[in-house]
Amino acid sequence: MGKLISIVVLVMGVFSSLAFAKTVTYELTIEKKPVNLSGKKTVDFALMVNGQIPAPTLEFTEGDEAVITVHNRLENEEVSLHWHGVLLPPLMDGVPYLNTPPIYAGEDYTFRFKIRQNGTYWYHSHTMVQEQKGVYGAIVIHPKKPIVKADKDLVVVLSDWSDENADQIMKNLKKDGDYYLYKKDSIRSYWGAFRAGSLWGQLSNEWSRMGGMDLSDVGYDAFLINGKRGPQLVEAKPGERVRVRIINASASSFFYVSLGDQPMQVIAADGVDIEPTMANELLMGMAETYDVLFTVPDHKNYELRATSQDGTGQASGWIGKGAKVYAREKTKPGLYSTMDHMNHGDDMSHENHMSHMDHDNNMSHENHMNHAGHEGHKMAKAIDSLTVDDLKSKTSTAFAKDRHVYDLKLVLGGSMERYVWHINGKAIHQDRDINVKEGDIVRFTFVNETMMHHPMHLHGHFFRVINKYGQYSPLKHTVDVPPHGERTIEFDANEPGQWMLHCHNLYHMKSGMARVVKYMSYTPTGEMAEFDKMDPHRHEHLYYDGRLEAATNHAQADFRVSRTWDALEVKAETREYDDFDHSEADVLYRRWVSNYLSFVGGGVYFSEYDKDEARGVLGVSYIFPLLLEAQLFVDHRGEFRLDLERKFQWTKYIYSDGHLALRENQDHEFEVTLMYAQNWTWAVGLMLTEDRGGVGAQYRF
Repeated sequence: MGKLISIVVLVMGVFSSLAFAKTVTYELTIEKKPVNLSGKKTVDFALMVNGQIPAPTLEFTEGDEAVITVHNRLENEEVSLHWHGVLLPPLMDGVPYLNTPPIYAGEDYTFRFKIRQNGTYWYHSHTMVQEQKGVYGAIVIHPKKPIVKADKDLVVVLSDWSDENADQIMKNLKKDGDYYLYKKDSIRSYWGAFRAGSLWGQLSNEWSRMGGMDLSDVGYDAFLINGKRGPQLVEAKPGERVRVRIINASASSFFYVSLGDQPMQVIAADGVDIEPTMANELLMGMAETYDVLFTVPDHKNYELRATSQDGTGQASGWIGKGAKVYAREKTKPGLYSTMDHMNHGDDMSHENHMSHMDHDNNMSHENHMNHAGHEGHKMAKAIDSLTVDDLKSKTSTAFAKDRHVYDLKLVLGGSMERYVWHINGKAIHQDRDINVKEGDIVRFTFVNETMMHHPMHLHGHFFRVINKYGQYSPLKHTVDVPPHGERTIEFDANEPGQWMLHCHNLYHMKSGMARVVKYMSYTPTGEMAEFDKMDPHRHEHLYYDGRLEAATNHAQADFRVSRTWDALEVKAETREYDDFDHSEADVLYRRWVSNYLSFVGGGVYFSEYDKDEARGVLGVSYIFPLLLEAQLFVDHRGEFRLDLERKFQWTKYIYSDGHLALRENQDHEFEVTLMYAQNWTWAVGLMLTEDRGGVGAQYRF
């Protein structure tokens, strides 16, 4: 009898679930349209979803069936959409070629999946750099039964915007990782360091071989909230309670987020409820989401301010109605502090800056449905510098101790000079897959050896971020790994498929900092197996850059074609315009084995005093502390050549390049410049060689 009652209860539960479940459909059309988001310039490369940036907010209720049809109305470009943080079958994940077929120009694709969770999430393109061009939007999934009492629900989408085509941004960064320092006004110089009383800090940074300021890579023209720079978000009445769902949908910007002059009550992170925590400020990495509860005071209009981590701009939105209450101002980060980088933004804080906030969650797949309410919690004193270590899950996230653990160390590395980013010394095209076994507990320890933050995102899963709360360590889908820091995550390998794991800085991912977590038990469909062979992650791209230099005493041309670890370099120079009697040409292949060490081979040709010679050379190059680059060559005759190069940035706009070539059985050469430049491309100034002085100009492309 008891067994019969259990079966009846189960059947009734199933029918009850079906009765409340519904199918929610959306039609999303991606088109290219002109837009002016910066207030400075109308551009023609923007990609809009249903005619807007950001894309429409998609709303569901836990248990719904989502049916989303994407229409690609671009002329010659494929598109994709990834549902960030949403648990679904691999075929629906939206990463083209890896999980989902690409949506070719003029074609449509329908996504269909069951909604298994609730919370704040978002969606964006996973094709090329379309995310930067406008293909991103919010997802709000409501619980079956209300958990948090709020009078209004407010979605806040943060983003960064450039009036420069994102394809060109990627090319510029490959020319020089410091390409945008002029635009961001963040060039370090000896004079600037002297004036700031930080000359020792400048020298210390150069000793550690650190170049330009590296809080961010790109110089943006605007930072946006819901596609605008200063919108009124909601005109809430006094006493109304607003649930603010904040999403960092930027391509490569961390944001410091604050609300008026009071702390925020943070109730969820990455879509999952946490123990309510008071914070004066959030440092939000790319792809992270936070939910904040805010009760509107009497007749006040509170500023929600998002300030870029590098201090180059901000956006504001307003909540309430009446007298404006501004958020506290933030100072730009100090250019000349010694950068141990463990707390990259400490110069920027009010008193004690909000460190990298690895905003976390308590979402095991089972207990995600069981978020407890927030009512009745007694708030502790607000935390100034909230990190993932301060966040506590509302329920235990621990795994049984008898589970088998697969433990893997993932070293995050890269070079700003060549703008390459990788994991364990290899870009994704070199080592794509991390094979895992279904049923294991997979533990990744991220070790960040770079001077930048890396928000690491795992598709298809939520992972525990191990912290002081042990079995109550929070769950996330994206975690910031701070400069020269570590984070340990672990997850239950119970979602068979192949899933992207990557840095959510768009340009870091596109430069190689990514992997595919592949279940050994998973077999893709025949169609996807064919697409997998064409996966762009299996290939790397070629980039080029060059320099032309013309002066009264010489002329020079350099050209380079590069990939992640190698480059072909061509150089030609003459000291005589009339008969080229004193000229030289090099064709060299360079293979990098680390950020500082490379091996070189090729040929050189020189004409000197009616003697023309061509020689084969082999060499080694190394970047020493103080950014001194040395190259030692030996030619096929056994003769040696030593080249030394160094750049000196005297002021913001004035610098010197020094080059010394010491040659066995040949004349030594040197060149020293004193140049003036207001941008990366053009420079003019004095150029002194071993023969004579001159004036000239330099053009880089």
